[in-house]
Amino acid sequence: MTQTILHLSAADIEACAPQADEARMEIGEAFHSFKNGYAKSPPKQTIALEPGHSFQCLIAAWKEKGMSSVKWLGVVPVLAGSKNIGINASIILSDYSTGYPLAVMDGNLITAIRTAAMSAFAAQKLARKEARQVGIIGCGLQARHHINALKAVLPSIKNVVAFSRSPVSTAAFVEYVRHQDLEARAAVNPYEAIIQSDVIITTVPMSPGFAPFLDPAWIPHGAFVSAVDIGRSWLPQHLRGLDILATDDHQQQADSPPLAPDVGPLGTFDADLADLATSTHPGRTHDSQRAMFIFRGLGLADLAVAGLVYKKAISHNVGTFLNV
Repeated sequence: MTQTILHLSAADIEACAPQADEARMEIGEAFHSFKNGYAKSPPKQTIALEPGHSFQCLIAAWKEKGMSSVKWLGVVPVLAGSKNIGINASIILSDYSTGYPLAVMDGNLITAIRTAAMSAFAAQKLARKEARQVGIIGCGLQARHHINALKAVLPSIKNVVAFSRSPVSTAAFVEYVRHQDLEARAAVNPYEAIIQSDVIITTVPMSPGFAPFLDPAWIPHGAFVSAVDIGRSWLPQHLRGLDILATDDHQQQADSPPLAPDVGPLGTFDADLADLATSTHPGRTHDSQRAMFIFRGLGLADLAVAGLVYKKAISHNVGTFLNV
């Protein structure tokens, strides 16, 4: 029997991309369902080949939305200044009840959107509402998506201080931020980007010989950090000295290589996104607390954003139907 499946290219995904607020709220709803047992998403499976080089499989099913998904991605080292992409992903979306495949789609932009939305949801719970300055370490695609996502949840943000290994990337990012009606400048070193920032985003890719170079002692009182790079940039021995350590999913973090003996195993993180979504953990309770969100990327977040994209594609007649 002939069956059709919708193919969504990178250009199609861009045409159907959800707004930052929409993606953040959908991810919050997904993790609320996860906590209450209506969504399932086991820890990702990873084939690690060498530092910064791996293949990963992330799966999820969300009963209330009637969808399930699998994301397959390859991660490769990217040298400073290179125009190569460090992550390439594809997503298959299926009907929850019948198992029929609904769509196959490019996963790169979805990965960027969902990652920034996860950071924004964590910031909603863990950052100070009057945050004004963002410090960025690593000025690639993720940094751009994070600026848009953070502006939506923290409208008090006024300026950005950025640092990366590539002066060219930093200059391009600063120019991009200025076009978002924010003040922006390049930092001469990572310390300068961190020491006076209210929100800090680290999104540094793995590369041969990489070693942590950021000291948690630099994080100001009251600041929130989203370690998009799984915390690899941070000196691990001082992470547990922060007031709040959060992750996307306790079990996934525990099943992954620990950052330090006291950062990784079950019980070493104060909260995950499901805890924050259901207020099982209260989030920030004092303005002076220093909080960090270190996350591996759970398949449920990919499903949340992919589902939004699929619904918009169907309603706007975007994409190509294939006979299978």
